[in-house]
Amino acid sequence: MGSLVPYQVFWGERLQLAREFRGLTQQELGKKVAASAALISLCESGKKRSPAPDLVEACALVLGFAPEFFFVRLEDIFREEECSFRHRRSTPERMKSQIRAHATLIGMVIDRLRSLFRFPAIDLPHVAAGDDSEAIEKAAEHCRTHWKLGLDSPIMQVGRVMEHAGVLIVPHLVQSPKVDAFSRYGRTSVIFLNQIVTSASRWHFDIAHECGHLVMHPGIPTGTVETEKAADRFASAFLLPRRAFAREFGRGPLSWKRVFELKRRWFTSGAAIIRRAYDLGLISAVEYRHGCQYMSAKGWTRGEPHEPAFQKPELLAMALDGLGSKVSLKLDQIAKDLMFTPETFRDVTGISIPSVEQKSAELIQFRGRAIAQL
Repeated sequence: MGSLVPYQVFWGERLQLAREFRGLTQQELGKKVAASAALISLCESGKKRSPAPDLVEACALVLGFAPEFFFVRLEDIFREEECSFRHRRSTPERMKSQIRAHATLIGMVIDRLRSLFRFPAIDLPHVAAGDDSEAIEKAAEHCRTHWKLGLDSPIMQVGRVMEHAGVLIVPHLVQSPKVDAFSRYGRTSVIFLNQIVTSASRWHFDIAHECGHLVMHPGIPTGTVETEKAADRFASAFLLPRRAFAREFGRGPLSWKRVFELKRRWFTSGAAIIRRAYDLGLISAVEYRHGCQYMSAKGWTRGEPHEPAFQKPELLAMALDGLGSKVSLKLDQIAKDLMFTPETFRDVTGISIPSVEQKSAELIQFRGRAIAQL
């Protein structure tokens, strides 16, 4: 295979990306390819621009990429300052690095698909709100108005709202209880969800929470108590607009029958509903605390009753489904273009490269409206 390795500039950032994607330290990768951690470090830092071809091939084989993968400039890295992790403070740095690396690889897939299909343009308002509750409420109301959602009605599919606004939803990347969700604002803006979360209402809240970061905190480091509280408040205001919610919730003793009626109508969790009622002064601190205690005793912190149906993200899956039907390029060619092995393509996208012809697709549509022409 040595003759296949191009004698060009070796891009160490790509080796670091592939290594972190596989969750390996420099020492662990070095052991697998019979190299020192110091040599791996030199390659990644760019201080060794021409590694031995056999070392490149060994790294490629272990990490699941073609050797040529390391000889192309890395155009769009998902950097730490661009990413917002839910529960970031308790998330190990190594795990966050692995998730960002995975996200960067998904970004490569999306970028390649953008050259074939027309995705919605980014349409995210930017509203600086700080930690002021009134400013956060107005930021959420501004987004509802901007996206023509109104201030009196439930958002039936919050993921679809974000994909209309050009933010792709990816459900399979995060697979750890230490991370509920994470988002990135940049050249490719994405919200990543945790597929091990079994609560649809929690998914809806996570999407709205990450929307809050994208709207209020672009370019601002997140993960602090203040930014997480602000994103939670935004999510509550976005999903449960204050005037309509207050009118429907009413006043008086906390009623679980009423809470679950509102849950079915507004597609949000009971926990989010009682928190919203407390924040708006509709129930007292005593009622709120007793409500949280009751939910914990019933086991609802692990899963509530009356969950809405899951709403699967659409854009990325439909674009991948369209390969080989409306465009001549197929999944296997996309993988080759990106210099991923078929196994790596599956690990990155969650989709296996089929050995049979794919079914045809017409348009990427939302409610009968074309979003991306295939």
